[in-house]
Amino acid sequence: MISKYSTPGTEIAPKVAGLKPFKAKEGASIYNIACALSIEACQATANGMKEASQALGYKYEQCDSGSSPEAPGQCFTNAINAKPDVIIAQAVGLNQAADGYAAARKAGIPIVAFGTGDKADGTVANIQIADQLCHDQGKILADAIAEDSDGKANVLFLGDTAIACDVSRTKGFEDQLKQACPDCDYNKLIFDLNTMQQSLPPQLQAELNKNPNINWIVGANDAPAAVAVTQVMQAGKQDQISVAGMDGQPSNVTFMLKKQVQKFDLTNPFADAPWSAVDAAARIYSGEEVPKSLQSPNYLLTWDNVKSLGPSKTYNGPDDYQEQYKAMWGKS
Repeated sequence: MISKYSTPGTEIAPKVAGLKPFKAKEGASIYNIACALSIEACQATANGMKEASQALGYKYEQCDSGSSPEAPGQCFTNAINAKPDVIIAQAVGLNQAADGYAAARKAGIPIVAFGTGDKADGTVANIQIADQLCHDQGKILADAIAEDSDGKANVLFLGDTAIACDVSRTKGFEDQLKQACPDCDYNKLIFDLNTMQQSLPPQLQAELNKNPNINWIVGANDAPAAVAVTQVMQAGKQDQISVAGMDGQPSNVTFMLKKQVQKFDLTNPFADAPWSAVDAAARIYSGEEVPKSLQSPNYLLTWDNVKSLGPSKTYNGPDDYQEQYKAMWGKS
């Protein structure tokens, strides 16, 4: 498992899935309901969707669903009022906006779901992009930690309930750790995403004092993982505790390049993945069939392969991903 996910792919997700080139219809409008844009990964994914839309000549709008607990539902309302041709729900699932999904269906607006973890049976959205991505990321990281610790990990997992993907990652990690490492210890700390920078450090300090045997801290995304790196170093426990995160953010990659506490990061192609969501939207708008599910490849970053990211410190997918997509759309 670890070897499989430590090697990057060379083809864009639609090609891997066997989807065929098509002539993209002109003049669509796309509305992206983005996950919390205060998180680097959410912002990067939204930027990718905007770039892909512009490459198609499509109108693009977005709404930040992470600005408040009520924001996901309000973003759906805003999207429906904008009357786009396709809505993209970016890591905003039924658990956050069930009424919004129902309203969009009633309005007859197709939905492309991205990283929500909802069922890929056509009842929630026309297509689920990376519907198992987040759950699989949690599983892969659990396997990596079980292997690295030789079955003796004492894990503190930092999770939140504000992002559907993080909830799915947490569940995937918990389930897989039980199987891969039955003798490992596991505890979970739920933090508030909106107050994380202020509230998480003292929460972490309290946990480290309460459980001095912790040797792994795992963030449901890279933001809490970065906080953990700082707290571990301030506590002088960098030789005892390793950190893992998910999203492959440049700041976390920098920790890994320096072999500075963070040992693993789980990422998917930041450029390829959002373009695959826009590709699906273009197919729907152009009258093409889309599968109910399309997966996005994962990449496990380790101290051994992290230098492969180069100066950008970001895994974008195949080097020629833009050209591959434009060829798919008849725009090369």
